[in-house]
Amino acid sequence: MTDSDDTMSFARTMPKDDGSDGWGWVLKRTSAAMDPVLPLCRDLMVARGCAQKLTHRQQAIESVMMERIGGPGVRVDLPDGGHVYAVVPEDVVDLLEGTELAPAAGAELAARQAHWSAADAELGYAAALRAEGRALQRVRDLADRLWATPATSLAGVIAKLDALLVEGAPSPVTSDLPWPQLRAIRADLERLHVAAPTSLRR
Repeated sequence: MTDSDDTMSFARTMPKDDGSDGWGWVLKRTSAAMDPVLPLCRDLMVARGCAQKLTHRQQAIESVMMERIGGPGVRVDLPDGGHVYAVVPEDVVDLLEGTELAPAAGAELAARQAHWSAADAELGYAAALRAEGRALQRVRDLADRLWATPATSLAGVIAKLDALLVEGAPSPVTSDLPWPQLRAIRADLERLHVAAPTSLRR
């Protein structure tokens, strides 16, 4: 490949701590006539990394709260050997109304939720959960925009395939149909992109 302004070069990225999760290929150099898919792919990659960081933060806080409290709900063992799990007072009413277990379960649930709320106020679990939800919604919105945007270059098609492989495949090395086949198609397109005249890469 040449090093002109009209050349697009790609670099393989490895999994790292920035949450990118090894997004296959990222654009290093853009041409003046940029494919609209490429900035969308870049934005999606960044949004996905941010969402992963927020998910890890939420999970870390939740782990601390679970160690301290054991969860916001209570398990109630039933006389027949089964059990129910109550998370809100309505659960106690719906599942245990009229039984001798209801008063104790209701009191235990109220105490557990009070402890959970106090830990939440200290650690910020609910806020972390909301931030994660907003970040995941942004990933979904960007992905929808990406799939709805036609690629205008071979580089754009490759970038879309990269996004699909990252967002859709259960793992980077899965052998289940159609992921190995899509990776092979993606490799074919990259080879054609490298071999194509500069004018055809735009």
